[in-house]
Amino acid sequence: MQINDEVLTQIEREAVKDSFFEFFISFWGVISKEDLSINWHIPFLCEELQDLSFYIVNRLEKPYDEIINIPPGTTKSTICTVMWPVWLWTQDQSIKIITNSHSSGLAIEHATKSRDLIESDKFKRLFPEIVLRPDKSAKGFYENTGGGSRYSTSTGSSAIGMHAHVILHDDPSDPKQVFSEAMRAQVEEKIKELSTRKVNKLNTITVTIMQRLHEQDATGYMLSVDKTINHFCLPAELSESVKPAKLKEFYINGLLDPVRQSQQVLDDAKRELGSARYAGQYEQKPTVPGGNIVKESWFPKIDYATFQAISKGHAKHFFADTAFTEKKENDPTGIIGTCNIGNLLYVFAATKVRMKFPDLCRFLPSFVLQNGYNRTSTVRIEPKANGLSVIDQLREVTGLNVVGVSSPLLKDSKRTRLETTSPTIEAQRVILVQGDWNESFTDEICGFPGKTHDEYVDLICYAVDFHLSGNNDIADEVAERAARML
Repeated sequence: MQINDEVLTQIEREAVKDSFFEFFISFWGVISKEDLSINWHIPFLCEELQDLSFYIVNRLEKPYDEIINIPPGTTKSTICTVMWPVWLWTQDQSIKIITNSHSSGLAIEHATKSRDLIESDKFKRLFPEIVLRPDKSAKGFYENTGGGSRYSTSTGSSAIGMHAHVILHDDPSDPKQVFSEAMRAQVEEKIKELSTRKVNKLNTITVTIMQRLHEQDATGYMLSVDKTINHFCLPAELSESVKPAKLKEFYINGLLDPVRQSQQVLDDAKRELGSARYAGQYEQKPTVPGGNIVKESWFPKIDYATFQAISKGHAKHFFADTAFTEKKENDPTGIIGTCNIGNLLYVFAATKVRMKFPDLCRFLPSFVLQNGYNRTSTVRIEPKANGLSVIDQLREVTGLNVVGVSSPLLKDSKRTRLETTSPTIEAQRVILVQGDWNESFTDEICGFPGKTHDEYVDLICYAVDFHLSGNNDIADEVAERAARML
């Protein structure tokens, strides 16, 4: 029996309507000229989005919001931002969607591809009832005749007046700007803004798909404020970062996608991007194992008893980067204790505290006295607004030798400071005295610029410049002579 075209069309329609994965396969050729290679992560992502779609379509209370961390070049945008919004309209034309990316150009490109799919002959044949309104059919904002809409926005723009059943963040953080605190703050503000653009707070689902770039990128921020987010992490190479862990069994020879991202492709990407950017974009880790600019292995360590023995007669100096706050989300005050012995810099103490001004001015003298301060020592404070106030107060109420940090590094960016200092650290001229602060100290410095806080980065740079640059030989000699006379 011959099946007529109308029946075949109906069969195909039901197949792609019932399965988002089938929809993806069927319409791949409409928006891409490349051959389709199906790796296991593609049906996995399609199934996960289809599961969430059930709650959206039926206006049920959502089970969770979702974050998917996955490398570039894995068809993530085509699946999530181009095809999924269109498939949702095949389920319910009235669904309103907001999509967000780090740039308006990228956001509009995704929306345009979705619109091209809707206006394709194949889609019109299978879903003739889904029609875009001619009076509202711009690239970045269009509606269908069933009440649904697609609005595209980006960091720095506004979505005032728009509300959605689905909020979709696709690469909300720009890889080129994620190390800028100001740009990360803009991304956070955009996420906060869109969280208020929900048709129903209990039903509207937020899906974020991106590469990891920084400890406090969009993923880091959202995980810090919402502990209920469902988090998928699919690095290009098998590691402990895979979430959930059960997905490790699908990796082939240790690779997520051995066809698209073979070992040769990944090795080339590592050479082109460098270790730090590769770690974020492909390994989904905002820091390089062992360190970014500075490696953990570059820091020798000695025990405290040995340091006590060799430091007699040498002046101890303290460096502080001050802040007045008790709030955990704000920057803390960082303090380190240092000593130059034989042109090697020993760091023998380090701590961070969050205190208001009066408490901080009481804590600093206590900390330095407990860690070997004497009349040959100095307390050297970064001379920013907060630091100047602390300098004035400590000079007025204590007998400490308090000075402002004086260093040519003050004019440089944090990254330039650390890059300038790193050869000295690599030469193993900065030695850590063993203590419970060692791990947090090296984690922050070696993780820079992928870490949320960076007080120790500035302090070690100032200390290296002061002790080992050759500009303070006379001052150190005088201090050491005075120490021997005590």
